[in-house]
Amino acid sequence: PPVIELLDDAPAAMARPIALIDGRTYIATWCYVRVITRETKTRQGEIVRHDPPLETSERRPFIIRDDGVIFGEGGHRPLAELGIEVRLPEVPTADKLLSTPSLKQYAAGYRPNPIDVFERVTAVVDRFIDFDRSIADQATMARFVACYCLATWFLPAFYVTGYLWPNGDRGSGKTHLLHVVTELAYGGRVILAGSSFATLRDEADYGFTLAFDDAENLSDPRKTDPDKRTLLLAGNRRGNSIALKEKRGDAWETRYVDTFSFRLFSAIRLPDNVLASRSIIVPLIRTPDRYRANADPLDYALWPSDRRKLVDDLWLLALANLSELPKYEAFVNQEAGLTGRNLEPWRAILAVAKWLDDKGVAGLWDDLDKLAMDYQRERTNLELNDLTGLLIRALGTLIGQELNSANPGRNSGVSGVSGVKRVYAFPTKSITDAAKRIVEDEEMDIDPEQVTSRRVGRSLGKMRVKKADQSGGKQRGWAITLSDLARWCNSYGYDISQVVGFDVSEVDFARAHDNATHAANATHAADEDTLPVGDEGEEHEALELLEGIL
Repeated sequence: PPVIELLDDAPAAMARPIALIDGRTYIATWCYVRVITRETKTRQGEIVRHDPPLETSERRPFIIRDDGVIFGEGGHRPLAELGIEVRLPEVPTADKLLSTPSLKQYAAGYRPNPIDVFERVTAVVDRFIDFDRSIADQATMARFVACYCLATWFLPAFYVTGYLWPNGDRGSGKTHLLHVVTELAYGGRVILAGSSFATLRDEADYGFTLAFDDAENLSDPRKTDPDKRTLLLAGNRRGNSIALKEKRGDAWETRYVDTFSFRLFSAIRLPDNVLASRSIIVPLIRTPDRYRANADPLDYALWPSDRRKLVDDLWLLALANLSELPKYEAFVNQEAGLTGRNLEPWRAILAVAKWLDDKGVAGLWDDLDKLAMDYQRERTNLELNDLTGLLIRALGTLIGQELNSANPGRNSGVSGVSGVKRVYAFPTKSITDAAKRIVEDEEMDIDPEQVTSRRVGRSLGKMRVKKADQSGGKQRGWAITLSDLARWCNSYGYDISQVVGFDVSEVDFARAHDNATHAANATHAADEDTLPVGDEGEEHEALELLEGIL
């Protein structure tokens, strides 16, 4: 009888063509082999010899490990010696897989140079896409997209991914950008509206990069298959999955589809606020540059380097270096200028940038970290405006008005900031009116009639703003401290001095922020309760007073 042994954990399994298992990298490919048969056996057990021998061609799976050992019939060792379970039921198209000649080259010792591969990817992006008037200059944007393409090959190293959302009018190059990225990305595929859910499900389960063209309808569940919409919009975090029922034989079984992968969307419209927080919006305009406008990225003869060789080198680059990338994501979490939800769409890109920087692409990390920070300052112009962000700006405007009144000569060379209140108190109506003025002055995509006192009050409550007391005959309002405003600005990616409309750089928020959780007790907002902040002695005294109040 068979011997049964109880295992502590599930055996290691390879469920995607690129896998990082116990610190080792494995990739899968399917190669054609010639099978030469010289003898066969009949049903009766008789041996039949063939002269000449029988020859057939078959496509078979092979697994190559990061040390160059090939597992599979015809490789260095049989699959049974791999030591991990292989669960790869679908066979991708040949143009998305590692070719046999490159498989042999890697086994013989060839390793692609990261700098060379990055420069070739950048050259392809620069050849076909004009980033005129986008969020950065042409060279920086080409390097940014190249880092995004490389990040897709290191997917198993990351915990969160970001989406790219090319946005612009018709003919601005959005679809071209999707095709360029998917031709360079891991398993990249441009998805059209007619693609079946079953196809998308299997490609998402392999972690392939999915690009959805004409994504306007995704925001409307009535116009999109709900299963397809769920699959496309979910999956920016490791471990995300959707459960499906599939019939196998006479029984129904539950299948969990891993949706963690990179996504791209192109649309004339901007994404909704939830999707926008997971995306990096790339604004594009129509280009007069004939060199780029009349070039089709699917015409491989126009590529500055051989497309087949470049895709193979991207496979081998991931195989040789994937195990290094997890520490770079940890570096980004510690050193990047952005934090929290604002950083998430950039984490994988910045990790690749830092890795390439260490490999010799000097200045890449600094350039892309600066680009991420610049993008945050422009987000209000690139994304649909939400009420929370509007209220932060409205509160900053009201505080700025009071600071300007207390510092009439500030812009005439007078140093120091005076009249910084312990706590500001504003009625709901004042905040509502300030928000409406911002909407009208900046022609924001928000209906001013929808900015009502009731909605403003509910939103401030969700922001956990405390009500001010009615002491001293003051009108009841909302209690705000400068440290509150600084924290919100930092969380939502605003420059507090721009929000306030007043240079508050001399106000030290750090010590106040440490005690900000106790600010609820400081809700008295008498006009005389102000903190003078000017020279070093006054600032020290003011900070001690502020710390005691908070």
